[in-house]
Amino acid sequence: MRSNRLFYWYVKPDLDDEGIIKLHIVSEDKKLIVTYEVGQCSRGHKEFPMLVIIGKEFEGWTAEYVGHRRALTPIWNDEIVAPRLIGQIIDWCLLKDKEIREMNWKGEIIALGGCHGYCNQTAEAGRA
Repeated sequence: MRSNRLFYWYVKPDLDDEGIIKLHIVSEDKKLIVTYEVGQCSRGHKEFPMLVIIGKEFEGWTAEYVGHRRALTPIWNDEIVAPRLIGQIIDWCLLKDKEIREMNWKGEIIALGGCHGYCNQTAEAGRA
């Protein structure tokens, strides 16, 4: 339960994406559906960690879109999927006071805008 809503989650390899382990989070009404590659931050293999938005609900997204959307995320301790990580992701998805950095399928930032410190923190960590 988060924000008086029920969410379901599961972890499994994405066979369409080289078997990468992904966390899937789905709201009970199926409006919020996201996937997150486990270990993006902890392994440091990606310069910019991202979340894939599949459902129609994602606070702060104002641009028109077709298909899946990708957004730069804060840096999370994501080595192990635990209730804390799941809660952080859900809370961030529901956070109204944020601007979104859109990313392409390669993990490159394609839209500019403020991120209230998330992007600078993420970019600095990615370069470290």
